[in-house]
Amino acid sequence: MESIGWVGFILIVSAYLFLTLRQFEANSATYHLMNLSGALCMIANAKHKGARPLLWLNIVWALVAMMGLLQLSA
Repeated sequence: MESIGWVGFILIVSAYLFLTLRQFEANSATYHLMNLSGALCMIANAKHKGARPLLWLNIVWALVAMMGLLQLSA
């Protein structure tokens, strides 16, 4: 479970880094998918550890990423 949390951390931070370095556009599917995948990993880790603030932060993060993906498909 610890490894899943680290994968989530790497995905979310990498997505933001690539956005900052202008390697990704804020409205790209890759950016939103990396955030969604990272948040889901972090949700699993936070649930396992009982870290409710981190759990809810990543639930919201996942919802925002899903909203971004839905806007792309509209």
